[in-house]
Amino acid sequence: MKKRTIIELTAFVDILLILLFAFLFNISETNEKANSATSRSTELAQENFELKNDLEEISSAFQEISKTNEELKNQNDFYKKYYKELANNIEKAFEDLKLPDNISEDELERIQNLFDDKEINLDYIIKSESLKDNFFVLDIIIEGENPEIILNNDSIDFSITYEQYTSENTKNKKLESLVDKIENSLKNNGIPQLVYITIKQNDEDVFLYSYNLLIEAVKKIQNKYGADRVFYTEIPFLFKY
Repeated sequence: MKKRTIIELTAFVDILLILLFAFLFNISETNEKANSATSRSTELAQENFELKNDLEEISSAFQEISKTNEELKNQNDFYKKYYKELANNIEKAFEDLKLPDNISEDELERIQNLFDDKEINLDYIIKSESLKDNFFVLDIIIEGENPEIILNNDSIDFSITYEQYTSENTKNKKLESLVDKIENSLKNNGIPQLVYITIKQNDEDVFLYSYNLLIEAVKKIQNKYGADRVFYTEIPFLFKY
């Protein structure tokens, strides 16, 4: 009887061991799957975090662009309103103007064309508010991507790329070259006692970095000869929407 009981218990123990082994195996497999799932969840969380940062950067960039566009639009609206008021005043002044009796028809037509030309009107008014008879006027026009720079209707040999502008060494050389060319234009006129410089962007192809370099060059000349001797004015460019 005892022998039979021992045999039966041995078989029962074997079954328990088999079940225990199966249980442990299942636990090990479950843990491996859980670890794999946890690792994947961590990767997805990191990817989601990076995507969130990217979206925030893109959103911030769009907001900055929108803000810049709004500022340009407001600036453009301001100058349009400013010009409209000037144009009305000029038109009224021309109507009230008493011309000499002996003025020729050609001269009268030239004056009328001057007032009809919107671009000349804006340039003329800005200059007239600042100029005196004893000023030497240097008109600087910048246009195009390269860009082209014109000093009193004479184009100068100058160009700059964005890569050159971002290089401190190259930028300084380009700046000094531009300063020399503008200064030579003044020296050709004996460095007048008083100088009035106008700076005008002629089209929307001009890059901001090249325009800023031109402003920097004019400021260096102003610093060299004195702000009480050299004056400059930026003539606004009206962007088209």
